Amino acid sequence: MLLLALDTTTRVCSAALGDTERVWGEYLLNTDNTHSQRLMPLIISLLKDAGVHKSRLQGVAVCVGPGSFTGIRIGMATAKGLCLGLNIPVVGVMTLDALAEACIFHRGLICPVLNARKNQVYTALYRGGPEGPVMVEGAAALSVEELCRKLDAFHEDIIFLGDYPVNIGEIIRNALGERYREMPYSSRLNRASLVLQKGARIWAESGPISPYALKPFYIRIPEAERKLQKKSQGRMS
Repeated sequence: MLLLALDTTTRVCSAALGDTERVWGEYLLNTDNTHSQRLMPLIISLLKDAGVHKSRLQGVAVCVGPGSFTGIRIGMATAKGLCLGLNIPVVGVMTLDALAEACIFHRGLICPVLNARKNQVYTALYRGGPEGPVMVEGAAALSVEELCRKLDAFHEDIIFLGDYPVNIGEIIRNALGERYREMPYSSRLNRASLVLQKGARIWAESGPISPYALKPFYIRIPEAERKLQKKSQGRMS
């Protein structure tokens, strides 16, 4: 089963190619360049350098959020276009689930944290194990203070990763003290190989879906939609 995996939900733009046995290749950019300009060239280069024609792809795994609303749409639109053009199915992977895959070795608590702006973070809590990370606290958009209060109920070490700013890490570290553990920076960020790893597991456990059925996972509604709702409510009142 040869899968193409994509992640554009954060600042990182990444594409990976592989199967259940190995990662054939992976490209990752952590720059200010827009994903809409970079993603397709990454995919084309990845397939070319791996010596794989697009017709050999059997499916696509793509991050569906939470994260940047624009980034989510770019990744999903690209995945849908490829799947429809090649007549192959897709697997949607939650960004936090993919991040937790980086700590599959850790038997304790895993807390991926993404910058949600507006003084909030996207986060969830997992426990590692041989079968993969298991979610113990569902995905949510929280203030850093709310996250620290939630984590205070767990009296054990917690390992963190994600694109959260340094100041947020300092707040959490001060709140947890010696229980705070952090992945090295090189292993903290989103990458498509983690989407591939989680996507292959989802494929094996529940199967892929039609690209028409692929839905984003926002947690918090997009700003444009929020403004539209507020405007509509104002008219009604």
